[in-house]
Amino acid sequence: MELSDLLDRPQDVVTWQIDERDLVALVPELSTRIRQLEALRVRLVQEATFRGAITLTGASSAVSWLAESSKLTPAHAKRAMSLGADLDRFPDVRSSFENGDIDTEQARSIIGLLLKVPDYTSDIKNSGNGGEFDDPAAECADQCTKYLLTNGARENAEDTRRRVAGLASMLQPDDTTPPDDENEKLNEFFASRTAGGRLRVKGHFDKATGEQLMTALSALSKPEPGRNTTRGEREPDSRSAPQRRADAFADIVRHYLDSGAAPGEGGERPHMTVFVGLGDLARTTREAGIEPQDAGTSFIRRGPAWMPWLGPIGLRLAATLSCDASITPIVMDDDGNPLDVGRTTRLIPRRLRRALHARDCGCAFPGCGRPAAWTDGHHVHHWSNGGETKLSNLVLLCRFHHTLIHKGDWQVHIGDDQHPWFTPPHWIDHERKPIPAHNRGQLPLAC
Repeated sequence: MELSDLLDRPQDVVTWQIDERDLVALVPELSTRIRQLEALRVRLVQEATFRGAITLTGASSAVSWLAESSKLTPAHAKRAMSLGADLDRFPDVRSSFENGDIDTEQARSIIGLLLKVPDYTSDIKNSGNGGEFDDPAAECADQCTKYLLTNGARENAEDTRRRVAGLASMLQPDDTTPPDDENEKLNEFFASRTAGGRLRVKGHFDKATGEQLMTALSALSKPEPGRNTTRGEREPDSRSAPQRRADAFADIVRHYLDSGAAPGEGGERPHMTVFVGLGDLARTTREAGIEPQDAGTSFIRRGPAWMPWLGPIGLRLAATLSCDASITPIVMDDDGNPLDVGRTTRLIPRRLRRALHARDCGCAFPGCGRPAAWTDGHHVHHWSNGGETKLSNLVLLCRFHHTLIHKGDWQVHIGDDQHPWFTPPHWIDHERKPIPAHNRGQLPLAC
């Protein structure tokens, strides 16, 4: 079957009637034709602009006419217009583009480099002044064009972009202003609170900073199969790639603050502050199943738990954050005025934390095992309900599994062997057989 037979009325093509061999042959042929048609549109728009034909349509500009008539965004239309004008200066690129060897993005990347070649070669003298080249800019542009077009014909736009960036880094003199992608002075990072109370961040960084960030995120954002059944079966990580990167970023920030290496602010080391009533906290941990519910016990809320930067938070999150934290008791009167500020104490002292590291070797949740440095110390019986801060009442959990335990579906207890055991919810195991901690389910290797 010929491609031309399909293009007369493509909407009427019955794909199931096409032979398998024809199917796999038609797709790349159609892709080449699409690139050729895109090049043809650029040529037609350029000719219409040159003749002034756009004025016949009543449009205010060629860009607005193209965007409206072709259902393109204004930005896409503007790029097409500028590409048509630039192609006149580089006939080899135009020929490759019109033949369908390269697409629009490849043509734009290549032309973007060729336009900068005169600046890159301005310090090279030609042969008339005792140099080695008749026309340094022309010779450099010719070599770059052949190299990029030859490779562009068999690769995608991203590959071509990387080749262009590589050539630019080699050609640019060392004593000039760095290109935008390497200029750290152009870095920006925005953080704003949304109407729903979340924090939205966006930004862009130079290559060196970006490489450092991606390196830091890479090891922490790998998929982590979970062990969710008593038979030891591993299920795929249910988080998407953006979710894994967000979790990794949160771990990096938390680890940095915990390290104490950050500069002080307001006379104190950076820390996250949570204000919550002790009675509210105790009630929440009981309702979550972390402590047995006492009949007849009730607490009146003094107000929401909250944080200085982002405002009110749920009591469940407050309970999770309070498991392994420094606590400063503040006595308030009925009008909310502080009467007395007690001494700040850390719930889990460093010596006990080291003992937890030695016992659990990291996150104890079955199938996890994240490094101990990235974990919280969770109170099996919450301290707000009288639970003691001692080895037999503590377990190391990463933030993800710490939150999971506080939801109350999974439960954890310290067994007769003095190690954590985890009880899955009934929909995972109807018998709810306890599962040993991660390091206890592995081979007895040193941690």
